[in-house]
Amino acid sequence: MPPLLFAFVYGLGQGLLHAVGPDHCAAMATLGTLGPGRRRATLLVALRFAVGHAAVLGSVATFCLLAGVGLSETFERWAEIFGGAVLVALAVAAFLFPNVLRHGHPHLPGHTHEPHSHIHDQVSTTAGALMAFSGVRGLLLALPPLLVGGSMRTAGWTFLPGFAFGILLGMGAVGLLFAEGLARLDSLLAERIQRVVAVSSAALGVFWIVDRF
Repeated sequence: MPPLLFAFVYGLGQGLLHAVGPDHCAAMATLGTLGPGRRRATLLVALRFAVGHAAVLGSVATFCLLAGVGLSETFERWAEIFGGAVLVALAVAAFLFPNVLRHGHPHLPGHTHEPHSHIHDQVSTTAGALMAFSGVRGLLLALPPLLVGGSMRTAGWTFLPGFAFGILLGMGAVGLLFAEGLARLDSLLAERIQRVVAVSSAALGVFWIVDRF
């Protein structure tokens, strides 16, 4: 297999594994239940989350590689604690203020309009970017295609776009799973499931934080 293709495929596999981690699945499920339940909308949420996530991961990892900077286990532990805090904040906001995240303001009685998702889009991108810091050290340890005899190889750089694409595919699959499920439920049950997902995400975030201390 050509080195360019090997590095891309290897990055794709690593990105898929990274995307289906429990913290990412919880975040995508929480964001997915806030959307209108349509395939296109959910894919856009996944795209924005994945772009923010991959951009931070790729930027920080590239800087560390070029500058010869390593990241310690202590950095990784505190970054994971920070990621857990982001997940808790996202879950609490989704549980208490779902309409604000959807539309940027709460609904008043009798208030109707076509759904729009400007705030939701910003939250998706920001959450993806902030949660990326917990995975930077793991990404650096998974980059053997970039390091050959201590020097950089051009072929190895296809690992990063492959990794980003794997993140998009994995997160998109999780988001679509929830969107398809909710689309088949009545609105009252879907709202209850939304709250259950938010509580579960918050519980996972708290566990993530406590386990890393």
